[in-house]
Amino acid sequence: MNTTRFWLIRHGETQWNAERRLQGSLDIPLNAAGILQAERLGQYLRSPSFDARIDVLISSDLGRAYATAVAAASHFGLSIERSPQLRERCYGVYEGQDWASLESLRALNFRDPEQAVEQGETLPVFAQRIVNAFEELAQRHRGRNIMVFSHGGVIDIAWRKTSGVALDAPRHAPIMNASINQFAISEDRLWSAHAWGQTTHLEDAALDDVI
Repeated sequence: MNTTRFWLIRHGETQWNAERRLQGSLDIPLNAAGILQAERLGQYLRSPSFDARIDVLISSDLGRAYATAVAAASHFGLSIERSPQLRERCYGVYEGQDWASLESLRALNFRDPEQAVEQGETLPVFAQRIVNAFEELAQRHRGRNIMVFSHGGVIDIAWRKTSGVALDAPRHAPIMNASINQFAISEDRLWSAHAWGQTTHLEDAALDDVI
């Protein structure tokens, strides 16, 4: 059976991560800490500790993910495909607001599958976009090793799909900036988890789960 393996990496820190502001689909660049995280990630990927063969490089089309990919994975000598299907969830009119003010709105729950998001994506619509994107990649690059640079929300959906966890259930652990997450998709579209939340390649603690 041809199984496609994925190394799914979250982008480095941005200033909005540090300020706990909701980025979503807005194109916020890496800050100095994020650039350093991407560089440390690249040092690990070039080291003997990372011995996997990478056949394909994919990035979200948002700059923070692509910049992380360029800094960390250029040594593979592969072109980096930019995919809008792997960008972060669009939160519409709420993007740019700080999390503290959003969390104070009792009627607003982004984890609720029924929650409407003005000018944005509901959680089920976002989740289906991400599942479709990875399954299309698995079919197009069947049996190959793919490294993907994307976002916290994307990693969350991949984790839920591999673990069989409902969209509205709590997650077992935060998603860190520049973390490495591994899973696979078989040719009959079965998802399986390999490893999640690797951050040993970072000397300093990465930021907590701030999208």
